[in-house]
Amino acid sequence: MKQSESDKLLSKLLREYSTRFGWKCSRGFVFKKERESFFTILVTGIPKAKKLSWSISFKHYDFDDVFWGVVKLPENKMQPLSFRACGAWVAPSMEIQSGSAFLNEWEEEKISEQIRNIFEELDPLSIKVASSINTFSSNLEVLENYYAQLMGKYPNAVRTIWVERLLTRLLESNLKEAKEISDARIAEGDEGGFNYAGRSLYKLANEYIETFKNT
Repeated sequence: MKQSESDKLLSKLLREYSTRFGWKCSRGFVFKKERESFFTILVTGIPKAKKLSWSISFKHYDFDDVFWGVVKLPENKMQPLSFRACGAWVAPSMEIQSGSAFLNEWEEEKISEQIRNIFEELDPLSIKVASSINTFSSNLEVLENYYAQLMGKYPNAVRTIWVERLLTRLLESNLKEAKEISDARIAEGDEGGFNYAGRSLYKLANEYIETFKNT
């Protein structure tokens, strides 16, 4: 099976299982809002290697709203739910689990069976994670826990969660700590993965904080 044929089949199966398990699917991204959390599942297939890989990540649903306020894109709040999964400028998500499997045969029946297994494993996980979050603070605690696991596994990973810490403080209206975070990241030369008109995410955050103070 060619890669293009495999991608088309995979897309079809993801749409089918998303509907069956209560998720949504758009442009290969599987996603849903569960309580106050937003989850995204990515599944990729390599027919030559007969390998299927997947991952699930999450973020607080409100992260995107405040992120778009900071980076001066408030109109993104009007975008469909899928934009939070596959949009160009969205708040970062934290991976909570990933895996892969090699199939004996790269055919629809085998691929379908494995995708069903993925949903049967990841859907309950999403519910469990979402159920453990009821405040912005508890969301950050869950993030910190998964980040610690990531660094334990990949100590040289460049991933940080300073953006999530900043967004949490902004959502809590804790402007003092939010500014302390942005000032410290600016001093470190960290742009936060975003640059608008020559201004980093953290410089934009300080502008947002000043505007917030004056409202």
